[in-house]
Amino acid sequence: MKFLPFILISLFITMINAVESQAIYYGKVLEIQGVMGYKYLKVDENGTQHWVAIANAPVAVGDRIGYDKRTIMHDFESKSLGKTFKEIIFASDVYLPQKVQRPTSMKDMLGLGNQDPHQGIGIGMSPEEEEKPAKPFVKKDVYTVEEIHMWRKSLEGEIISLEGNVYKVSHQIMKRDWVHLGDGTGNEKKLTDDLVFTADSTTVKAGDRVIATGRVVVNKDFGYGYFYKVLIQDATFEVK
Repeated sequence: MKFLPFILISLFITMINAVESQAIYYGKVLEIQGVMGYKYLKVDENGTQHWVAIANAPVAVGDRIGYDKRTIMHDFESKSLGKTFKEIIFASDVYLPQKVQRPTSMKDMLGLGNQDPHQGIGIGMSPEEEEKPAKPFVKKDVYTVEEIHMWRKSLEGEIISLEGNVYKVSHQIMKRDWVHLGDGTGNEKKLTDDLVFTADSTTVKAGDRVIATGRVVVNKDFGYGYFYKVLIQDATFEVK
């Protein structure tokens, strides 16, 4: 029984850490860099500056936002930006400021004004800007990332498999886990070297080598800038 106080202290510390991990922090947006369906925000949190990555959303410089710190990555390299972040927070719980003005159109609601909602979002072009496949479609047991992008129209609605590396996992955004996979194929400038798989939940993490299976969906628009020329839904993952 003499060890009981130490056990209670340990439990108390664990409970404190759990509460802290679920806390929401607030900061003012100083800078925004958009890439691959995400926004990297430089924020000022009570005099301390952080980089916070959130899913694409209508946020502007000067906004005060809330975010969690459950996932913090160190020395994170963004190939698309050509930049390495000493520390960056990948936020799952994000609170955006509510606009008081009444929007008059859907574009205004999305904070896009007269812009095309499918432009400049880092995911791909609008459905009208399609390129013809470089090679004729061939049905396969396992496809590459590049092939799924190239043959997406032929694969629409099909269950496919792909072997690749997990680049990034974002948990419970719009009630989904978002898993970015790559296998070394595709063109980074054309955004065909990365493929998004969504699932209700998953335990895979960045760096895992997996066989991923799911259903091909083409030209999926979730709103708020979430437009994908192709993504894989209802995904399952087998870690190798």
